[in-house]
Formats: sequence, structure tokens, C-alpha cells
Amino acid sequence: MSWTARVISIAIGGIVVVLFALYVVGTLMIARVETVDWRGVTAARGAKFVTTKLGRIHYIDTGSGPTILLMHGSGRSIADWQEGAIERLALHHRVIAFDYFGNGLSERNPSFTYGYDLWVNEAVELLAALKIPHVTAIGHSVGGALACILAADHPELVDHVVTIGTGMMIEPQQFLPIVPGIGEVMMANATNFGETYSPRHRAALEAAYKIAGTRAAVLSYMRRQLTVDGLRLVWGTFEDVKVPVLHLSGSQDTHIFPDIARDLARRTHGTFVSIDGVGHMVQIEAPDRFAEAVERFLSGPPVAPTP
Repeated sequence: MSWTARVISIAIGGIVVVLFALYVVGTLMIARVETVDWRGVTAARGAKFVTTKLGRIHYIDTGSGPTILLMHGSGRSIADWQEGAIERLALHHRVIAFDYFGNGLSERNPSFTYGYDLWVNEAVELLAALKIPHVTAIGHSVGGALACILAADHPELVDHVVTIGTGMMIEPQQFLPIVPGIGEVMMANATNFGETYSPRHRAALEAAYKIAGTRAAVLSYMRRQLTVDGLRLVWGTFEDVKVPVLHLSGSQDTHIFPDIARDLARRTHGTFVSIDGVGHMVQIEAPDRFAEAVERFLSGPPVAPTP
């Protein structure tokens, strides 16, 4: 072995040792901050639990009219919809919002494979438990991808799809956590994942991050984006959506750039709409304009697909 090859080999070995040490330390740190068992939590105000064959789901069911199913972003919860969006949508719709397994107050289980298939199947089971025949699926960020998968895999359940800040890219803030060891340490020091917009919102997200298994679920999902889940979206899924699709994007979104969301609209033959002056959390930053865009899409004449 040449001197250069030996140096490279030693450097790689050193990196592996450091990452393994960080993984062990990070895992221990996570155990110290995640002290709550999911079985002991109580439902949030206005929410409830239902137990399906997959597990226990935390959800909100409010309003009346045609049903909307809300699907939150990665590492988040129904709290993201409680900052104005549910209230406005429920004026004309029955609104269902749920926490993915491993997120919010829904079940954690080491046997779960956290990612697209699990969470889409969770949505299917929730709708069956509530005896809801079909919905408009609205998803934020990764929730938009899940809404499209739900529509593609279960076309009988979905009549329209709305995505918010969804596109074919990994959000920049997820790159470092993907690295084993670094991700564990970073998440151990995080009280939640992403921005908060009110004391109530922050408290709800932080409560979920005290439940054992939360950070492992978030990290597992992030890492699957580079393998099975990511490959699932490279071809076929978005093109297989046969219902009308609206893609909303904040003009100032730095998580999923608007041009990325516009490109996704071409794959679904959907309609792209930019909400001026807001970022990634359109439904929180501009709930009135968000609800108005959804209502126009659902009740107005068909809109030409984005060219």
C-alpha cells in the first residue's frame, strides 16, 4: 500500500471512529431528553385518539361539509395546522388532521419503518376508521408528497390534491442530520424541528419531542429519503396522480424553492400558485390567502395546468 493510500485509509478510519463515538454519545443524550412514554400522553385540546391495526393515531376532526385531510411536514405535527388553517378550512369543510406515527402524539414503535409507506397506510386506516369514503388531500412539504402518493396508490380515496412547499429536493437543514452520529447529537440538542410561530405552537411541538422515540423516527425518515423513499419519487408517483392538483408555494420559501415546486406541477399536470411575501409555512404565515386559494381551487372552474 502506498503512503498516500495509507494516509487516506487512516483518515477514513478516524472519521468512522469519530462518527461512531458521536452516535453513541448522541443516543445517550437523546435518552436523557426523551423521558415521556407515548402511552401516557393525553390528547391535545380539540383532538382525540383512535387505535387501528397499525397503531394509535392522534387526530383532529372538526367542521362539516366535503372532507379535507391535512398531512403535516417532516418532524412536525397537527400543531402546524392549528395556527389558523383548520379554523378557516372548517368554515366549509369537515377537516381531519393527524400526526404521523413517530410524530406529534401518535404512537412510537421500534418495529415501525418510518417513511412514506407507513404514513400513507396510516392515512388509509384513519379514513377507514372514521368511515370517510374520499377526501381532498392537502399536504405541507413532505406531506405534499404523501398526499400525491395517497392519490396515486388509492385513487378511490382522493378527489383533489393540494401541496404546500413541496418539491423534489431535500431541505438544506436536513443534510447534516442525515450523517449518522452528527444527526443524533444535533437532534439531542433540538427541542423541536423547525420554526415556531406562537407560544402555543412552540409548546405543542416541544411536548412531542419529549416523547421517547421521536428523534429516532425523524432521523430514520430523513435517511430513507436518500434510499427507498427518495427513489420512489424519482419517476412514476407524481405522474400517476390522476386528480386535479394545486401546488402552492411561498414566494420567499428558502426550504423548497418556488421553482422546484413549479417543476413538480409539470409532473402532475397540476396548477402552480405562488403566495407572495411568505416562506415555507404558507398555511401559518398567510392562513387567509391559503384558505382562499384552496377554496378557489375546489369550487372554481378547472384551471389550466402549469406550462
